[in-house]
Amino acid sequence: MYFNVGKGIAIVLPTLLYCLLVCKQVSASELTVTNDNEVVFTALPQQCVTLRQGRSCFATVELQWQSPSKQSFCLYQEGEEKQLGCWKNSNNVQIKIDFESNKSVKYQLRKEVNNKIVAEAQVEVSWQHKNTARKRRWRLF
Repeated sequence: MYFNVGKGIAIVLPTLLYCLLVCKQVSASELTVTNDNEVVFTALPQQCVTLRQGRSCFATVELQWQSPSKQSFCLYQEGEEKQLGCWKNSNNVQIKIDFESNKSVKYQLRKEVNNKIVAEAQVEVSWQHKNTARKRRWRLF
């Protein structure tokens, strides 16, 4: 009885190893395929925390983008038509900006030629204490 189990393992083990090797080769070939238009755009920190709801949050935000090929991009804040800056023939840019807002802000990376949005990154504003409608009045007497 144990002898048959040993034969089964002897047959299954090489087959399993072969499958693992074949699967590994497929995964490796899939990883080498890249998209030339893929741009990675990040904002750090992704969240800004203020004490009370409705108050502005202040932070220094680091925006960074990378692309496989050199391209020309402009940086915009969503809802604003004024560009924050443009970079020509770059594939790796890192900048720091002063952030001041009481609501979440989305930044957009657009192509310089046609103003097409390539990537977006967001900085969320949150608070520790919710604003209450009632006012607290302290009286001693």
